[in-house]
Amino acid sequence: MVPDVSTGSDTHGLIVYLFGPGRRDEHTDAHIVAAWDMAGAPDPGRDPAATYSQLAKRLDHHVDLRTRELGGKKPPQHVWHCPVRTAPGDRYLTDAEWAEVARRIVHATGIAPEGDEKACRWIAVRHADDHIHIMATTVRADRRRPRTHRDGQRAQAECRKIEAEFGLRRLKSGDLTAPRTPTGAERAKAERQGQTVTARHWLREQAYAVATAVGNEADYFTVLQSLGIKVKTRLGPETGDVIGYSLAAPGDTNAAGEPVWYGGSKLAPDLSINRLREHLPDQEMADHPPACGGPRRPMAPHHHRHPRRTHRPRLR
Repeated sequence: MVPDVSTGSDTHGLIVYLFGPGRRDEHTDAHIVAAWDMAGAPDPGRDPAATYSQLAKRLDHHVDLRTRELGGKKPPQHVWHCPVRTAPGDRYLTDAEWAEVARRIVHATGIAPEGDEKACRWIAVRHADDHIHIMATTVRADRRRPRTHRDGQRAQAECRKIEAEFGLRRLKSGDLTAPRTPTGAERAKAERQGQTVTARHWLREQAYAVATAVGNEADYFTVLQSLGIKVKTRLGPETGDVIGYSLAAPGDTNAAGEPVWYGGSKLAPDLSINRLREHLPDQEMADHPPACGGPRRPMAPHHHRHPRRTHRPRLR
């Protein structure tokens, strides 16, 4: 189970992403599984009368009060976002189980300690089988900011406990480092491009979805390419076997116009080539690097799910 903490400043934009269908209908049955107040949190996924704006206003209530106190200056980076995903091969959790996960994560990270009536407002949204998104606005009812120092590490530690209690695959000691959080430059680039998530975050989401859907390593690379993602593999000098790989998001380039590459293990520990091989059900290894943008062979007939081509969501 991997949590991925980041911060932002657009409450409404993140809500649009979480409840929206995605650019290619990749989000299904989006709904709230837990919240600071289930009765007080409008759920656009379950209530046809509920709107994104209503939910954003409720979440931003304390933020808006603090903004007025500051003379109209909104508190910086007031949106806290933490997707939590089970590992490929894990069973699918129920809504009730995901609700417990969410409550434990917001407690462990200091967003909403159990029993704290002045804690931050938050929701947990499920729009896929294997993960939820926890979203909070980080101004408390007493107008203070929450104590979220080392929140990523605290979320990781809580996930280790949850894995043991829920019977999920437990990360090894070498996997205790959380996925790299977006840098300031990455967030700034995403904002300039009108994106609500960074290229690193988007690639991680797609890679996890593909790893869950395919049956072997060769198809993992093939399906990633079919989604428009560039794939670059690294070969061992003696055997010629694939010993690593990197991905680049469509259209994500540096100042020189070259693709920006992210190694699998840099996206998330579970996405390293060795970890993928441990958990893909059919160990058919890729014997040569896929040609970026080249011909793509069709998926094997036993695949029952295929991740749809998606794009990083844009602000509305």
